[in-house]
Parts: sequence; structure tokens; C-alpha cells
Amino acid sequence: MTRFDATHWSVVLGAAEGRTEARDDFCRTYGRAIRAYLCARWRLPYEHENVEEGVQEVFLECFKERGALSRVDPNRPFRAYLYGITSTTAVALERKWRKRDRDHGISGFEPDRVERDEATLSQVFDREWARMVGREARKRFLRQSRQGEAGGRRARCLELRYQHGRPPREIAAELGVQVERVYEMLHQAKADYRRALLEVVSEHHPGATRSDLERICGELAGLL
Repeated sequence: MTRFDATHWSVVLGAAEGRTEARDDFCRTYGRAIRAYLCARWRLPYEHENVEEGVQEVFLECFKERGALSRVDPNRPFRAYLYGITSTTAVALERKWRKRDRDHGISGFEPDRVERDEATLSQVFDREWARMVGREARKRFLRQSRQGEAGGRRARCLELRYQHGRPPREIAAELGVQVERVYEMLHQAKADYRRALLEVVSEHHPGATRSDLERICGELAGLL
């Protein structure tokens, strides 16, 4: 499998080519990060109509003929590119709303409510991006775990410990193993998840070295 056959770039490049399924996946994958940024920028609730319009405008900018995705570079991280599209689209919408309100003599859009601290907005976007990467890694980890009975048991062990908060002795009783075996399974399952996470991060950061990927994983963990 080449890097561009990977799930992440299959979605992005497929959406750029106009494939309906890829565009649907693109919206599901990146919509939360876009929405989180716009909510923070405009200090509005998640489902506010302005936020909804903003999300749709970002997708339109991505998908339109000769739009943003037609210029995407698979050799560079997509996060920064999408962040730029989102922020630029937000600025364009603000100008549109100011003109609309001025022309109609109303005060609907309030410029004073716009968050102008780019570092804060970037952190909001990055936090939601980190959650997205985490979801992708978990799906990959579970998919790989299902390839064998031992992997499935390790995944179940990890789930019981960290999702359900069960102590090792209870897990051992449920799985019918010694408690020492539970610790071994947890250790291996963490390594399996870490490997899945590195694979996902490598797809989002083409050309990154192993040390770069390890650093990025640490940064993502720090955002959650």
C-alpha cells in the first residue's frame, strides 16, 4: 500500500475528484473541527444558523470546481491547509454579513463578538483534530484486533480497563485468565493502539520521520 492509498488521502483526493461517497466521508471526518473553530471564532452555540452556514461554506469552497481541494498537495500536512480554508472562509462570511446588515440597516452580525486571538482559535481546531485522529486510530486498532482471537481479547481487555474502569482482578475473572496475564494483555494492547495511532498520524503528516511522528503523537495527547 502506498501512502496515497491510505484512508486519509483516499478521502481527501476522492473528494477533490468529486466522488460522492468520498465527499460524504470528508464532511463526516472534518466537519467537527471546522464547526468547533467557527463556534469559537463567533462565540456561538454548536447548532447556530451562522455556524451551520459557515460549515457549508467551507465545504462549498472545498468542493466547487477549481476549489480548494483541487489545489491540495498530498505531500504536505492537510491540517494546516484545512485550517487556512476555514479561517479564510470565516473572514469572507463576516464581510458578507456586515454588508448585508449595513444595507438593510440592521444589527445582526456583531463584529465585537469575533474571537481574534489566532492562537486560541488554532488550539480549538487542533483539539478537535486530535479527537478526530484518536477516533481514526481507535477504529484502526479495533479493525486490526479482529484479525485474530488473541488481538480481540487484548482489545476487550483494554476496553474493560479504560472505558469501563474495571480493575485488573475483575477483568481476569471475566476473561478467565490470571491477573498477571491481564497486565501483559494491557501492555500489548497499548502497544497495538500506539502502532495504529502512529500509522494514522503518518498519513496526516507525509514525509515525517519516526521522531517527528512520536512528537506529534505527544502533542495530540496533550490536547485531549
